[in-house]
Amino acid sequence: ARRHVITVHDLNFVYYPHYLTRDSRRYYNDQIGWAVRHAAAIAADSHHTRRDLIERLNVAPDKVTTIHLAANPVYSRPVTPDDIAATLRRFDLPRDFILFVGTIEPRKNIPTLLRAYYELLHAGSCDVPLVLVGRRGWLADDVFTLIDELRLQKRVRHLTGVDDQTLAHLYQAAGVWALPSHYEGFGRPPLEALPCGCPVVTSDRGSLPEIVGDAGFLLDADDQVQWVETLDHVLHDTAAREGMITRGYA
Repeated sequence: ARRHVITVHDLNFVYYPHYLTRDSRRYYNDQIGWAVRHAAAIAADSHHTRRDLIERLNVAPDKVTTIHLAANPVYSRPVTPDDIAATLRRFDLPRDFILFVGTIEPRKNIPTLLRAYYELLHAGSCDVPLVLVGRRGWLADDVFTLIDELRLQKRVRHLTGVDDQTLAHLYQAAGVWALPSHYEGFGRPPLEALPCGCPVVTSDRGSLPEIVGDAGFLLDADDQVQWVETLDHVLHDTAAREGMITRGYA
């Protein structure tokens, strides 16, 4: 049989098997386990995923090479204020909202973001929408049930089918991009947000510290107090925001 080079994006099924259905766990364990044993070489999209392959699946280190991903060039292209304004009118959004981009699923830990947002609203330190951009994944209903329980239906906006150019406008208009994820094998949305001049606040899990570096704030995924304080800081401290934007461009 021929041997191939394969690419591995993440091993979240190893860390968080309870986030997957029984059939999904069987698929990932069987297919990825077989693939990494039989591949001639493996490309990992982050150093973190490379370490996971070596430490969690006992892959020989010399078999795995890290090849980082890149953001779509559309996120680095200049856009006019009129373009951004048109997108905001299309979705009836103000500037400086809180933005989340990703699949709505348990691994993304959106309830922590929702509860932090709820506290900001009720403390009177935030009066902008929270915008969730991404498709519904499995167990997404739990997130929307929490939105109802917190009575955030008029505050939280869920957008789907957003193309790259429109998403670039949303990144540029947002006050902060936030992701309290429990695990990311790479983390493409923060890499999209940074060249758009969007401050990044994310968790210190998985590959996110590797991707974001010192350009954003890295928080404990489950420390709600930290999330409240940091989001409030980024939204209201102009100097801090400008510093984050400058580091993000770099």
